[in-house]
Amino acid sequence: MIEEIIKTKLNYASLLCESDPNINLVENYLRDGRLFAYFENQTPLAFIAIKEINDTTLEIKNLLTLENYRGHGYGKALLQYIEKLYQNKTTFLIGTANSSMTNMLIYTKLGYHYSHKIDNFFIDYYPQEIYENGMQATDLLYFIKTVQNQNRVN
Repeated sequence: MIEEIIKTKLNYASLLCESDPNINLVENYLRDGRLFAYFENQTPLAFIAIKEINDTTLEIKNLLTLENYRGHGYGKALLQYIEKLYQNKTTFLIGTANSSMTNMLIYTKLGYHYSHKIDNFFIDYYPQEIYENGMQATDLLYFIKTVQNQNRVN
């Protein structure tokens, strides 16, 4: 079951640092955005933090499935839930590190494609170097999904 976490969302900040190791950034987007979790037997298995950018665009700030539950589609279910919940939006953005090969593969399988990058993001905004798949995370790569807005009047 997917539910929004409202009153206690900042309590999950340190846990969300598993996929975004800058606690200050995590706390900022939790304060400014919304947090949803996939629960099974009242235990959260996966999380998605989102922020509305404007009338047409939503950014997925964090998508995390806890390690023991990966590969079961919980992250995909959360992403699809958000896309349906925000069907009034026409653009969805999600970012990941240049070293996050698995994330890039998942996002493209879900209909996202590469949009743009922010050079040296993980060098400029993260106090510790981050390594994945034998390479340093340096750039933030954005992936975009554009959908037809079914509620729009022509």
